[in-house]
Amino acid sequence: MTASFAPCVPLPGRCESPISSRCLFGILVGSLVFLLSASSDACGPPPLYLAMETIEKPKSNYSVGEKVQYRCKPQYFYIPKRIMTTVCLENNSWSLVFDYNCFSKACSYLLRPANGGLTYDNDDVGYKSNAHFSCKKGYHLIGKAVLSCDLVKGELAWSGKPPRCEKIVCARPPEIKNGKHNASDKEEFQHLETVTYSCDPAPGPDPYTLIGARTIYCSGLRTWSNNAPECKVIQCPLPVLPNGKQVSGFAEKFPYQAVVMLECNAGFYLNGSEILTCGSNSTWEPSLPSCIGGPSHPTKPSVSNYPGYPTTREGLLNFDELDEWTTALTGITGFVGIAVLCVCLYRCFQRRKKKGKTEVKAEYPTYQLKSTSAAEQTN
Repeated sequence: MTASFAPCVPLPGRCESPISSRCLFGILVGSLVFLLSASSDACGPPPLYLAMETIEKPKSNYSVGEKVQYRCKPQYFYIPKRIMTTVCLENNSWSLVFDYNCFSKACSYLLRPANGGLTYDNDDVGYKSNAHFSCKKGYHLIGKAVLSCDLVKGELAWSGKPPRCEKIVCARPPEIKNGKHNASDKEEFQHLETVTYSCDPAPGPDPYTLIGARTIYCSGLRTWSNNAPECKVIQCPLPVLPNGKQVSGFAEKFPYQAVVMLECNAGFYLNGSEILTCGSNSTWEPSLPSCIGGPSHPTKPSVSNYPGYPTTREGLLNFDELDEWTTALTGITGFVGIAVLCVCLYRCFQRRKKKGKTEVKAEYPTYQLKSTSAAEQTN
């Protein structure tokens, strides 16, 4: 483009200078128009595509006629004889080029593992898609449960080897002292297969007691559902309670889970639980309680059987103070009752007195009227 300038005409009454202010303004405007027209002939950065990228680093602007060549991104492949070049046109736009010249690569389809399952994200095996593996009940997965279709050395490949499904098995369950299980002849156990424990006869008069789960099963890979039980003699001592006594569960011996009930003598109250159970360590659970108080103290009721009540001496109700308050309240109630009765009797008496006066007043005028009438008759 070319820029034309109007001739410089001096203003009247002013001295003509080699370059007047009007001429200078015209030059500046013309230069600006030239620069704008020159810059408007350029193209901006080439368009971006999902499947293609420029071979060279793109510039901020291009001249008319400049070309930019594309190539397929690594996860796509090129179909020959397709246009991969764009040109900066005179209208400041780029010539058309389409990214469907590049087609997406894909990973190979995998085989479903034996005794297992396989699924893909949206049934797709393209770039960044995932393959999910699982196993049937009774089998466990060996390897990665999820594989991803990733770019490896310019090609798409799965992120690891496909896993496999193997049977869940357990080794022999533990042997126990003074006891055995019913599958001592086997070395391997399948998923959910069970074994049952029992105790041997005891050498003494007291039998062995099985503590723990009698039956356990293979719950996972080399994992049993519970720990092996124990076989041992359990005898709890006689529950002797000072200032108290046993009231139920009498026996010569107290084996595992035997239950007894205790109570305190008169004048004492129980600090602790009144029901005890013989535990697995030949001790009473909870521990033996104590009887607090003495002959000078009134008998306190036991509150150990009521949830939420304290069982320590400091936490028990203060029954002495309660008795004092009860006595005081009874005296006050009796006094108030007597006072109310007196008031009622007084009011009754007052009403009767007023009633008597009213009747006397009513009879006197009647008598006076009768007397007057008789005198009049005499006259």
